[in-house]
Formats: sequence, C-alpha cells, structure tokens
Amino acid sequence: MNNKYLFKIILMILFTLHSSLLFAVDKVIIEKMPQDLQDFFESADACELWVSDFDPRLEETTYKIVESVIKENCSNIEHKLSAMKNKYKNNKDYSARLTVYDDTITIYDEYKKTLIENKSHK
Repeated sequence: MNNKYLFKIILMILFTLHSSLLFAVDKVIIEKMPQDLQDFFESADACELWVSDFDPRLEETTYKIVESVIKENCSNIEHKLSAMKNKYKNNKDYSARLTVYDDTITIYDEYKKTLIENKSHK
C-alpha cells in the first residue's frame, strides 16, 4: 500500500477522533435527547466535518472515499433538518439546538456548488 495514501487515511481518522473528544461534553447533553435527534445530530456533525475539510485536490482514491462519506452523511440533510424542526417545534431547547444546523445546510450547498464547478472545468 502506498505510504502517502496510508498517511492520509490515518490523518483523517485522527482528526475524526480528535473532533469527537472535543464534543464529548456536548454528547452527554445530546444523549438525554430522543434517539432520532441524536441520530440527526451525529449525521449532521459528520456532514459538516467532512464537507468543511474537503479538498478537491485530494489524491483520487482518497477523494472518492471522502466523497462517499459526505454523500452518506449529507444526503437529504436539508429534508431531515426540516422534519426534525417540524417534529420538535414545541420544544424550545430542541428547536434552538436544531437552528444551529442551518449553517450545515449552507456549508453543504457550497460544497455542492464547488463540486459542480470543478466537474464543469474538467
């Protein structure tokens, strides 16, 4: 296996683990929330993390892996957020927490625009 490729994968894993530790306290609060909210937060956080660090100049294999993870975590994120907001609209705490993820939608939309632009230039 190519050492450069292995190094990139290890860096991605370490970054993900580090980010998980940073949000450990927040996770305690989230764990007291309904499971569907927990699942949404986990998916949305992963979406934002991967999209924020995406670089279209990645080596092709790494690019495909990252793109796959983004697709897995970000597909239908806007619909999921809307459904959660609607379901928990009468809970101030949950609604406030969900509003934070409007930024995730914006970041994902920018990622999609960048992806389209990059593909059109090839």
